[in-house]
Order: sequence, then structure tokens, then C-alpha cells
Amino acid sequence: MTIRRPTKKSSSSAMKRRLGAAALGGLAICLAGNALAETFKVELNQTRVLNFGSPVASIMIGNPAIADVHVEGAKTVYVLGRAYGQTNLIALDDHGKQIASMDVNVVNQGTDSLTLNRGTNQYTYNCTPRCERVVNMSDETQSFGELMTQMQALSNLAGGGGGNRN
Repeated sequence: MTIRRPTKKSSSSAMKRRLGAAALGGLAICLAGNALAETFKVELNQTRVLNFGSPVASIMIGNPAIADVHVEGAKTVYVLGRAYGQTNLIALDDHGKQIASMDVNVVNQGTDSLTLNRGTNQYTYNCTPRCERVVNMSDETQSFGELMTQMQALSNLAGGGGGNRN
């Protein structure tokens, strides 16, 4: 019985082929995983455009309290971040075939926003250039209600419904 030991040259080239095959296999798994776990991020109280490669006939959002969609065209929708959290979005073509399925994450508005926690109560501010209270459904209930009342009053004034001017 004869045992042949591979030379350094043949063992290093075999090792390179194995590493190359393993890297390609790992890359394929990563790409497949990314396609299955697609994520779309939108900031709270902001809208982002989502374009599809083919026409969409229907769109479903898992929890419309977290994110909402507005259909602009056959391939374009706007996604609005309503509250912090995660939900999902599914788009179907006119034959009921799934075009897209993705997680929608509503995230913080970036570095210009500030969240103040006082005891168990939360208050949200937008600090560009100075800090002003903003409406956030996660904020303390009474404060949130007061802000909503103020916003409604301003909206009525802007729309001409600001009271009698006799």
C-alpha cells in the first residue's frame, strides 16, 4: 500500500478552491437571506417612496396604526410612519401573485428629536433649531391630548374656521 502526500503547491491550490467554494456558498446564503428578510425603514411622521419593479394591484399593511400606505401609481406607493414599531407590507399583482413582502420598521426621527422621560411619562420634542413639542402617540396622555387640541385649533384658524368675527 502506497500513501502519497500532496505537495505544498497542490495542497494550497486545493485549499484555495475549497475556501472559494465556501465563500461563494456563504455569499449565496447571505443573498437569499436578505431577499427573504427585506426591511423598509421610515422615520416617525415621515413619508418615504417605495417603488416596485412591476405593477401592483393590491397592498396590505399588517398594522395600519404603525405605518400606512398611499398608492400613487401602478408601481409607486408612499409609506407613512405613524407610530414606533414594526409591521409588514405585502404587495400582489392583478393575478394575486406576491410581488413583495417586507418588514416595515418605523424608527426615530434622527438626531434632531429628543425624548424626555419624566417618571413614567414620555414627552417628545423636535429640536431644530430650538426644542418644540411634537405629537407622538407614545407621549403622556394628557399632554398628547392638549397638543392635539392646540393643533386642531390652529388648523381651524388656518382654514377660516377660527371663530366669529362680528
